[in-house]
Amino acid sequence: MTMLPLHMRAGGHELQVIGYMISLHIIGMYAFSPIVGKLVDRLGPQRMIVVGSLLLTVGAVVAARNEAHHSVGAFVGMFLVGIGWSCGLVASSALLVRTFDGPNSVGIQGLADMCMTAGGASAGITAGLVLAVSTFPVLAAGAAVVATLPTVTVFARWRSTRRSPTSEQETDR
Repeated sequence: MTMLPLHMRAGGHELQVIGYMISLHIIGMYAFSPIVGKLVDRLGPQRMIVVGSLLLTVGAVVAARNEAHHSVGAFVGMFLVGIGWSCGLVASSALLVRTFDGPNSVGIQGLADMCMTAGGASAGITAGLVLAVSTFPVLAAGAAVVATLPTVTVFARWRSTRRSPTSEQETDR
């Protein structure tokens, strides 16, 4: 999200077009949250974390393949990244609340929010450094790889819980 506007600007896009792209991304992040919440309740947080991770990955790949002078890939990619972020945030928040209840839950949620914010800031700084020494497609491809990590983690957890006798109870969390 931090470097695509610079990529588009380098391709000759007006600030208004870049603003529309960011607006569409933010719509993807927040406008569908009620629907995402219902899907989390229905399908479970782990499945929706996988959905979010896959949307982030596809969005990053679409953005990576976007030439700087074109905008369709940027619009589609960042919209998918926004929806993927929403799925991941709502689902992981639900999983956190289900896992840690009681008097410490508010503090744990605050710690998770702080880690997410610090991670976002670190990612923005890292993205700038990567872009300074490489290209936008390389940066976006790296983001796509990172975006797959939640899916890998969930699948590894599902696989490990299949082997335990309480696997059905744990995978429903």
